[in-house]
Amino acid sequence: MSSRLKVINYYSTSAERLSLEMGERLQKAAGQDLKNKLESGEIKLINGRYVGESLKVNRSSTLKARLRKAYIPAQ
Repeated sequence: MSSRLKVINYYSTSAERLSLEMGERLQKAAGQDLKNKLESGEIKLINGRYVGESLKVNRSSTLKARLRKAYIPAQ
């Protein structure tokens, strides 16, 4: 039976290998950062969602104006 899992070719180029390694490191660092913030209380897990001030995204005023313009209220 064939598996649909992605198989990593061990003969891939060094650039591809480096990209995979950097992705693994980034994922590990992000997980550790999230764990530290949960332990410190900087963020909380509420109803399956992460909530905290550090997770808010600051959007530029031009983007806000475009979003308001694109919004069509229900009639």
